[in-house]
Amino acid sequence: MHHRKPNKQELKKRSVHILFCLIFICLLCFPQTARTGAYAGMTLWANTVIPVLFPFLLASGLFASLGMASGKWYAVLLGFLCGYPMGAKAACDLVKEGSVTKKQGQWLMCCCNLPSPMFLTGFIRIPAVTWAVYVPAVMLLIPVFFFPEHKKRKLSSESHSEDLPGIMPLLEQAMDSSVKIMIKIGIYMMVFSILSVWIQTFHFLSPFMRTLLPGLSEMTIGINAAKNAGFSMRQQAVLCAIFCTFGGCSGLSQTKSVTEDAAFSMKFYILIRLLHVAAAVIIICCWHFE
Repeated sequence: MHHRKPNKQELKKRSVHILFCLIFICLLCFPQTARTGAYAGMTLWANTVIPVLFPFLLASGLFASLGMASGKWYAVLLGFLCGYPMGAKAACDLVKEGSVTKKQGQWLMCCCNLPSPMFLTGFIRIPAVTWAVYVPAVMLLIPVFFFPEHKKRKLSSESHSEDLPGIMPLLEQAMDSSVKIMIKIGIYMMVFSILSVWIQTFHFLSPFMRTLLPGLSEMTIGINAAKNAGFSMRQQAVLCAIFCTFGGCSGLSQTKSVTEDAAFSMKFYILIRLLHVAAAVIIICCWHFE
């Protein structure tokens, strides 16, 4: 009897089923590790991410509803000041508003979706990492200067006032969207924090790999591990630069979550992130540490 060969979609579905089964088995076999990772992720989300990110999410949602999220530099400013994943969210808003094309929004997301300078200087406190993250990002911004301006269709003041809802409906709409995004971010942080803590229990791995792999899963946990692992300053800088420029699987998932409406290509985004990682590592290797 001839058996039909499973197509790509079926193989992907089976792989997801196997992955979820493995995760469930790991949760049953290592409940304490799962609890520690979930607590670390939820604590980081509640104490750091919500107070810093939620107000900006709410404000950007209101700007988009009022038609104020316009201009390519809106994404640049919001992304550089607020960090992950606000650069991606701003680029998505611009595409929805018609201020930039989808390709331009995709490039803006790659340029601006990075940790904020406050995070780099206040939490990591290694100057080489700040330079390694932002010098390639500024170079990526050069094509943005040549983006043509897109003029949106203007409404008359009379029709605009009729179509524009009151401030409370707009606020509630922005709140609903922001809360939904924050919940997704929290879940992603919890899941990948569990994975990071679980990897750190693999004692057959070298100390370097037990720091690198968790950081590729969840950026902040990897940075903490790198700072406390007893590595040299150059090794710490290399690891932190990799985590910050790549963003971790948690950061990638958050980025995909906030850009669903624009349907950006995640493959292209990951490619740019990997090139950014390579450039950052080169800068760190050339940096003179005392």
